[in-house]
Amino acid sequence: MADSHPIPSDPRAWRPQTARPSRRPRPVVDPIIEPHWGGLRVIAHVARGTSSDEAGRCVLLDDLGEDVTHEEPEVVEAILAALGAEDAVLDGYLTDQATRPGTQVSMLPVARRSGNIVMGHRMDADIAPPLEDDAPRPVAFVAVDVLRVDGQDLLEIPLLERKRLLDSLLEVGELVRVSPYTRPPVDAWLRSWRAAGFDGVVLKAANSRYRPGSETVEWTISFANPERR
Repeated sequence: MADSHPIPSDPRAWRPQTARPSRRPRPVVDPIIEPHWGGLRVIAHVARGTSSDEAGRCVLLDDLGEDVTHEEPEVVEAILAALGAEDAVLDGYLTDQATRPGTQVSMLPVARRSGNIVMGHRMDADIAPPLEDDAPRPVAFVAVDVLRVDGQDLLEIPLLERKRLLDSLLEVGELVRVSPYTRPPVDAWLRSWRAAGFDGVVLKAANSRYRPGSETVEWTISFANPERR
């Protein structure tokens, strides 16, 4: 379980929940598995305008609470346009990894597979390999969790339910993505994710809750390169 940790009443004081560091990943009960994203971890506080006279607001705070909204104005506009609610607090990453050739996340849902459900937005395995150049890629926001919607905190809602809500909350596009995730067995997905350049995967207990600013033993990171542990 996540460590006992006081939760600030002001969502602006929330910081990302993280996997507890470990040289040897701990077993995770009933895991959800997603690629380990690189980039800047942020909490996005988003509110749509209530009228034509009131503009929407999107504030991006990094894992230290610093306001980084001004660094990606196009992403901020894209998040506002993508949100299918009046307001939300989202956990995610600012990263160019989502827009590199070879790592596009499809906007099509994944079908059921022989009793195991591959959930979320799928990552294509048959796309062209990454280009061998140094051309800059646009940064996108990749959402991995939703913590609050329309004024209602979701911290006590199981992760799997939050993931399902997140899938229906955002209209994904070039600059706004939802991280793909799956359930075991995951071997085929591991190969695709590693080929796309991801350095590992994150395993999260499907029933885990969210404690802002805490480390939890219910999440663990498994790196493809053992030296990263």
